[in-house]
Amino acid sequence: MTNMIDIQWSLFLSGDKTAFEYIYRMLLPPLYEYGMRKVGDEALVRDAIQDIFEQLWEGRGKLSQISRPKHYLMVALKNRLLNAQLKEGKLSPITYKEEFALQFNLENQIIKNEEDNRRAQQIIRALDQLTPKQREVIYLRYFEELSYEEIATLTNISVKSLYKLNHRAIESLKEFLSMPKADIVLLLTFVKMLYSNY
Repeated sequence: MTNMIDIQWSLFLSGDKTAFEYIYRMLLPPLYEYGMRKVGDEALVRDAIQDIFEQLWEGRGKLSQISRPKHYLMVALKNRLLNAQLKEGKLSPITYKEEFALQFNLENQIIKNEEDNRRAQQIIRALDQLTPKQREVIYLRYFEELSYEEIATLTNISVKSLYKLNHRAIESLKEFLSMPKADIVLLLTFVKMLYSNY
């Protein structure tokens, strides 16, 4: 999907409305999911995404080619949500504390067998044991497949600290699940596949 979005981005920059609609359709679900995990306010998230895409279309002549449109738009969404919350008085710049929800609704998923359901429940319970920052890093790294550099721009955490956060998160998951790191990564991939249409 990423390469196709890069291609469509180039077409969009030249004014191709079909390419813009493709980008919107492909990136709306991950942007919405990310926004809901950040703030949990559906109206705020929907309005922010709508504003971003409106400004994107109106300002397309001033934009340049970028290598990761999804990351670019996630950063824009994070900033818009933060600004909206500050403006509405829901947060203050001094006391702003980032939380990150990593919840999944198993009832919305078609899980083929009991073993898959058991494994999904197991990793979800383990993810709940992590700190909010660890959950966010795990989500962005393994579910959204962002690089550490991209995660750093979203979280305002240094790349070095992100490596440490990810390492501690994986160690915590290993301890909670009593399985090796390779199996943890496979289990995260399994849950990502289950929720790709969430």
